[in-house]
Amino acid sequence: MNEAGHAPPDLTLEVPPNPTHLAVVRMMIGLIAEAMGFTETESLQLELSVDEACSNSIAAVRETEGEAAGGVRVEITLLEQGLKIAVVDRGRDFADHFEKAVPFHDGTDRTRHRGYGLQIIKTCMDEVHYSHETDRGNRLVLTKYRARV
Repeated sequence: MNEAGHAPPDLTLEVPPNPTHLAVVRMMIGLIAEAMGFTETESLQLELSVDEACSNSIAAVRETEGEAAGGVRVEITLLEQGLKIAVVDRGRDFADHFEKAVPFHDGTDRTRHRGYGLQIIKTCMDEVHYSHETDRGNRLVLTKYRARV
């Protein structure tokens, strides 16, 4: 366990708070998912969810302290039946937004122009957990298990 009480990840990628780096993150997640035997749909769900999480982190960091605040860290833990991906940043706390976001369903209001990222993540992932610590920042943990076939 590390100082924050989390098991160390198998892989870590740090990216500057700039959206141009999201393609690298998506590609890496897609390659790992393919190598682990996820279906094409599951791989796309992982890529989309991590992209949304990283996009939100980049926006939070830029709004909070700008690029000097550091980047976005993507921690990947390989599970026996899936992947656990933590997106970590030093941006503002978004607990209120996280709590309000619910997975999509037939009655979901789709008329607004922004704010779908967390809903997409909660719809596509099997588990989603959020925490914010004043001295460590945001930690959004996404877990996806391979379909049992």
